[in-house]
Amino acid sequence: MNVDLHGSIGVAGVGQSGPSAADPRSIPEMVLDAVERALGDAVVRWVDIDAVVTASVDLFDGLTASNVAVTEVIGAVMKPETRIAADGLCAAIHAACQLRAGACRTVLVVAHGKASMAPRAAIEAWAVDPIFLQPLGVNFSTIAGLEARLLCDRDPEAVERWGHVVARRRADAAPHGVAAAVAPEDVLAAPVLASPLTQAMEAPPADAAYAVVLRADGDGLPVRWVAAGHDLEAHAPGDRPLSSRPGLRRAFDRACRSAALAPDAPFGLLEPSCRYPHEEDLLRQVLGAACKSAAISPGGGLYAGDAPCAAGLGRLVDAARRLRDEPRLGRALVHGAWGPAGQGQAVAILEAAP
Repeated sequence: MNVDLHGSIGVAGVGQSGPSAADPRSIPEMVLDAVERALGDAVVRWVDIDAVVTASVDLFDGLTASNVAVTEVIGAVMKPETRIAADGLCAAIHAACQLRAGACRTVLVVAHGKASMAPRAAIEAWAVDPIFLQPLGVNFSTIAGLEARLLCDRDPEAVERWGHVVARRRADAAPHGVAAAVAPEDVLAAPVLASPLTQAMEAPPADAAYAVVLRADGDGLPVRWVAAGHDLEAHAPGDRPLSSRPGLRRAFDRACRSAALAPDAPFGLLEPSCRYPHEEDLLRQVLGAACKSAAISPGGGLYAGDAPCAAGLGRLVDAARRLRDEPRLGRALVHGAWGPAGQGQAVAILEAAP
């Protein structure tokens, strides 16, 4: 998919509720809080929203048509509404396509996830092949362990480096996240999750909702949406390489072509959806020189709290705020992923207004 959006769309406002380890509120309450914050940030009213795009997955919410539960609190009654059953960044990409097509002028994008409602590993086991993998107890974490093992075979010092990466991310996230900071040696000494990954290496599950207001005329807004791309790989882990991210490569290349950027054009900020430290290595393999001088997850990324299906939109919220506060960063790459071993990959390019 190619989306040519340069200079045509702006991020008018952002809002979030959470992350928290166990939010006592219902999903609609969390979502309403995030939406009201985004509308206030954008200085728009409910009547100014032309369409709504949401991201949620029935499996994680335990509901059929999980978007129906939030239809009223997102103001989608009697308005065009689209539900994306993938990462929240994909919902933002869909909204950008609507704006680019001229179907509307202002779109509200919402994503939510409430990990505290059920054990994450048990739910994710239902998302893998029921014949060959589920009987073996395979889930997203065990597949991530296979990925990490392949990278360790090429770089025996990788695990120690990952301990330092996790400690740094958790320290950055601690002031606003759901988990405390931890020393690198404690990351490595934590109980095994899926060898060589330890439990401390996994981004902590969280409850959160995010909302973004995108507007068709980006002139005058401090952050512009430039381009996007996404890709979906084969579902079965054995049908694709686990030591690389070809889907991310294709998504990134398409976004760069849409933005008329060279693949090695530098980014000042990188907000990836990395649930495990080895995924940063895979991301760096794809981006190469483009991320060499980038500030990576300055707020801790998913180590502040990983809300199912909402992570990518959360990265967009963080990136937009950072570009507003530090326009010198120039260009940001936002990343979202979903499915086992990052089966789905999405990227969006944002720029601070000159």
